[in-house]
Amino acid sequence: MPQKILCCGILEKELEYVLQGKEVEIHYLEPGLHVDFDKLGEALVQALDGMNEDSVAVVFGLQCHPEMERMVTRRGGRVIRAKNCIEMLLGERLAELDAGGRNFYLTAGWLENWRKIFIEGLKWDEIDARQNFGYYDRMLLLDTGIIPFDDEKILEFFDYTRVPVEILPIDLEHFRREVEKLLEEGKS
Repeated sequence: MPQKILCCGILEKELEYVLQGKEVEIHYLEPGLHVDFDKLGEALVQALDGMNEDSVAVVFGLQCHPEMERMVTRRGGRVIRAKNCIEMLLGERLAELDAGGRNFYLTAGWLENWRKIFIEGLKWDEIDARQNFGYYDRMLLLDTGIIPFDDEKILEFFDYTRVPVEILPIDLEHFRREVEKLLEEGKS
């Protein structure tokens, strides 16, 4: 019987890539729900309850919702041990990059969904975006090599934030190890 996974839609392509050939059943929640804790909490609880499984592996950051771990473990699930999707992808490299300046991190999923997250979810217009993103020296767009970027989307995001976007090539080995560790916990 395949293990069940509940994942944020932001990491859909990355998760499917690292789990190629594995016997799993993956369910995704809509990207950007973390901007509204009530909506995320409701969607998470509804999805976990609907999966009718005691040992669901949850690929969401512990800081995506203040009650993430409690909601998941209360329903018999396990959550990946990372603050957010960026830490899932970068691991210890995150601290190294942060030491080099004030960075905002993007994945291909974030780039694809930035309007839904910032404009629709947070209701930020361009002025709000520039005030909130003005703190950052740069946007680091994490390039896993599995999802091509659209230059026009990068330029549109830059126009919205006015913060330079730099592409940072990364591999998925840390993410793969964290997901495999989470799945192994479900077997014991």
